[in-house]
Amino acid sequence: MDNFTTISDEQLAAKSQQGSLDAYEELVRRHETKLFHFLCQKLPSREDAQDLAQKTFLNAWKRIELFRCDAKFTTWLYTIARNLVNSHYRKHGRIVHVELECAGATLVQTSTPPDEISRSEKHADLWRVAREVLKNDYYDVLWLKYREEMSITEIALVMKCTRTAVKVRLHRARKALGCALKVEEIRHTANAPLAPIDRQISLTNC
Repeated sequence: MDNFTTISDEQLAAKSQQGSLDAYEELVRRHETKLFHFLCQKLPSREDAQDLAQKTFLNAWKRIELFRCDAKFTTWLYTIARNLVNSHYRKHGRIVHVELECAGATLVQTSTPPDEISRSEKHADLWRVAREVLKNDYYDVLWLKYREEMSITEIALVMKCTRTAVKVRLHRARKALGCALKVEEIRHTANAPLAPIDRQISLTNC
């Protein structure tokens, strides 16, 4: 097997277009864990997330000749994944999120609201709160921005919206998450859980 550790995703995609299964297997190895975590928070079970992750990579392999190597591979991959998730929604209706042992990397930079939670120790809690209080598009835009480190343009391509729409969603998602974290901090300080309706009221009044 070739040593692909020093070449980019896009170079691997180009080799895959030439028929290299080894190159595509390296792309899968690089992205399967992150993609699985992304799908976990959108689907009712780990089995569903695993199944959709496999379908995403299979669809990407079948359509690899359509990938433009001057684009970013992860943008293309997550576009396929979100399309599959949307199809799943249409077929199965409302979803229930599964739990993750680890939510991955930290969410935001030092100038954004979630500074109140230690990035080195509390990032899993931060993602949990985000998943609980944000609607799907807001969660996705944060995940793609801070977990996948995509640009505004790349996120717009994945989410099939304008750059302005992405910026608006990011702003609203960060604001809502900042309010939710304040509620969470109050709950921990008081050592008592907030009822769902109380949380909604608190978020509305932030």
